[in-house]
Amino acid sequence: MPILVVAQDAPTTLRLTLNEARALAVKNSPNLQAKGLDIQISKEVTAQAKLKRIPQVYGDFNLQRNLIIPVTPVPANAFNPDAAEGELLPLRFSTKWTANTGINASIDLFNPTKKQEVKEAGIQEGVSKLEKEKEENRLYFDVSNAYAAALISKEQLNLSIADTLTKTRILKMSEEQFEAGRLTLTELNVVKTDRNNTLSNYEETLNISRNAMAQLLYYLGFDPAAEMSIELSDDIESLFLAYQEHTTLDSSQSYAYKNLQQNELLINTQIDGAKAGYLPVLTLNAFYGANYFDNNFKIFKSANWTGNSFMNVGVSVPITQGLDRQKKINQLKLQKVANALAYKDELHKNRLDFLAASREAELYKKKYKRTKENYKLAGDNFHIAEDQFEKGRLLIADLYKSNYSYQQEKTNYLNVAYDYILAKIKIYHISRN
Repeated sequence: MPILVVAQDAPTTLRLTLNEARALAVKNSPNLQAKGLDIQISKEVTAQAKLKRIPQVYGDFNLQRNLIIPVTPVPANAFNPDAAEGELLPLRFSTKWTANTGINASIDLFNPTKKQEVKEAGIQEGVSKLEKEKEENRLYFDVSNAYAAALISKEQLNLSIADTLTKTRILKMSEEQFEAGRLTLTELNVVKTDRNNTLSNYEETLNISRNAMAQLLYYLGFDPAAEMSIELSDDIESLFLAYQEHTTLDSSQSYAYKNLQQNELLINTQIDGAKAGYLPVLTLNAFYGANYFDNNFKIFKSANWTGNSFMNVGVSVPITQGLDRQKKINQLKLQKVANALAYKDELHKNRLDFLAASREAELYKKKYKRTKENYKLAGDNFHIAEDQFEKGRLLIADLYKSNYSYQQEKTNYLNVAYDYILAKIKIYHISRN
């Protein structure tokens, strides 16, 4: 695991291998943490959908002041046998104050819609987990790329420092030869100009290295401007050896395939739900409570309260609601076909990218060994030329020619090493995508 070394009055230093950098990035990434929260949210949605299937129980209380008591006409002979046929008698069937209170309960004995909601919520949990898996794969690629870039920029900076020291030493020798009359002023000025260019190159390389380290800090989940330095435990050679393992493309384990499966499962569930929408909903309802009637506001007078309780079974049969369901089913079936075609195209694109990255890796692997050998040979030649120049056995033009060759081979070596490592990182990323 990463080692944190805190020195007094000094910035924190992280010593990391590539694998440790990946683990730290996964631990600290705000985006990955957000994806984890999405999973928790989807679980809460599933729990909420399940709660809708349990009996719904609630209590209520209602108090009403009737400003105008409604009048209902009734046949008069119901109260007065002597009343004329057809005569109506207006009666008031309420009081100034009414109230009701009680406990209501309702449970769906059969409701395919609520069952459907639970299934869909469960599938969305799987989708959220896949999104986190995809984000983790992307983070692996980004932090690996940033680590490799930081490593290469570090090597370039070290070589730039060595080149600056070398050019400073050449300038000192050139000044001594000029004082001895063995070098012209024009040749000495060329050496000074080259040393100045080397200093400018060092500053540019230092800026590139700082930017690369800042980017690595970002992918590790830290503030890029934090007072924190990173020591990379891996080197070019160790990364080259670490990426020798052959990676295969297993589409059945890819994110795209798993996502297709989840989408198909969701659509199939939605189709089943649309078909179940033709079925009736069977609900059991119950109430236990009391009603209050009185012209005076005396709600605590027990004589004015009368009991009220009932149970009923309700059946809701969809009629016009089902007219658009077949259209919905047709849409979902077409979406399944569209998803399959999109996956087929993505699969072909992944294989294309995988083949290209594999060929690149094989090409750079062969070039790496040759450019590394050329870099070593050019370095040996430059040191020999430097020694000969110091002893006055080599012209300044020949020394610069040797140095130019050395710089070229150095650049080729670093570029090929980075291209190989990046190609292998791409292969791993594509194989999981």
